[in-house]
Amino acid sequence: MTSSVTHHTAMNTIAVSLMLGATLASPVAAQDGSNLNQVQGAVEEINNGTNPTLLTTQMGLQYQFNQINSSLNTGLLEAFYTRPFGDGSKAFRFTLPVSDSPFNAAPNFGGASAAGSATGLGGDEMRLGDISVTYIDVFHLTESNGAAFTVELFLDTAETPTSGFGQFAMETSVFYAWFLENGSIFAPAWVQTFGLEGGNKDGVDVNTTTIDFYYVPKLANPKYYMTFDPAIIHDWESNDTFGSLQVTFGMLTGKAFGGDGQLFIKPGVMFGGDAPADWSIQVGYKVLNF
Repeated sequence: MTSSVTHHTAMNTIAVSLMLGATLASPVAAQDGSNLNQVQGAVEEINNGTNPTLLTTQMGLQYQFNQINSSLNTGLLEAFYTRPFGDGSKAFRFTLPVSDSPFNAAPNFGGASAAGSATGLGGDEMRLGDISVTYIDVFHLTESNGAAFTVELFLDTAETPTSGFGQFAMETSVFYAWFLENGSIFAPAWVQTFGLEGGNKDGVDVNTTTIDFYYVPKLANPKYYMTFDPAIIHDWESNDTFGSLQVTFGMLTGKAFGGDGQLFIKPGVMFGGDAPADWSIQVGYKVLNF
């Protein structure tokens, strides 16, 4: 699932269906989602982190390239770690982002040179962004559907004004997942991203709503997976509205580091007159179930 066009996207690493409704053994799953370990044990396929209601340990590294226009691009490198706790229906995720942008070296990019910029950064485009901590709670789970909410806190750790929010910020999301009879998953979500301090030092605040329509088809070969993630985004500060579509292609690579490795690539496009970028592509590697 995606939440925005920036690194503040909270749910962009889930990918393939585990055919939950078709492969669960009895007894019926608990309504409160408190039996995730038993649910995962009843699923024949490896848990690739695709079903958003089945939490598992994950760690990985991913890089996203964003084409803003024909003459400008940015990037985002992220390391992440997810750890379930308790009965397996809850988890924490930690994300460390590094922004890759010419604006980090020269905030007035396109004008004065980096060496003469106000920051004096002299051309270093790779800068630490806002480290975040996410709480995930699966509060409902049956053989046919499930639901969860997330709360992500962005710490004000960015090294430059352009590599983060410039303030403490938060992102909340709630989704409801249907496990369809053909083994696919449909999990629409509502995501709200907002600042906690009324704006950065320049008075620029963040307040964005995203409606996400996450869909995972069931593929014949469980070694591969795909996800489709269309979304509608509205920025309440700028009154901009635009759409996006990201499609993930992934492949299991076998056992690694005590878990299950996988490679993935996620191209994306944005559309609408208010879209802040043209297209993007993300590549990554992660290990799950260790």
